[in-house]
Amino acid sequence: MSEGNQKQALLNATKALMEEAERPEKITSRQIAAHAGVNVAMINYYFGSKDTLLSKAVGEILEVASGLFQSPPNPSDPPKERMRQILGEICQLVLKYRQYTKILVPHLLMEEEINLPQYVLPEIREHFGTLKSEVDCRIIAYEMISFLQLAFYRSDAFLRYTGINLSEERACSMLIDWELEQFLTEVTKE
Repeated sequence: MSEGNQKQALLNATKALMEEAERPEKITSRQIAAHAGVNVAMINYYFGSKDTLLSKAVGEILEVASGLFQSPPNPSDPPKERMRQILGEICQLVLKYRQYTKILVPHLLMEEEINLPQYVLPEIREHFGTLKSEVDCRIIAYEMISFLQLAFYRSDAFLRYTGINLSEERACSMLIDWELEQFLTEVTKE
């Protein structure tokens, strides 16, 4: 099996095992390698670690799934409403694939490049116009996305602390509305 085929076989095996597993985070390197028909050392060779491989597989699963959810926001809606729709779809995706996002979020927060805030950055820029700098807009986008990632990742502790059950769609909508009010307060030129 060629190198490219081994790498893809590991990814495919990981995705297949994740779909079968009740607790995907408990899948072992040996299970993945056996399912892929390659030596277990190839996981570290191609991906650096099992966690990176799991995160990559989850990312691919969610990328496919996100195509099923996404209906582009109406460009004539105000930026705040477009953001509400974008964040709502992200939350629906996280709720539907909760067992996978528990694996992905730590990797996204601690190791990956910061990319997810790019989904909301254009709306933040438009919302504030010239009233906020590019750096301000990027920080706001990062704060909004990383807060949601952490709240979902620690949803049990978040429920105990706030009383907000993020497994309920209505609660997610309330949290998004709260976040939009906190970060996108209307500003006026003085």
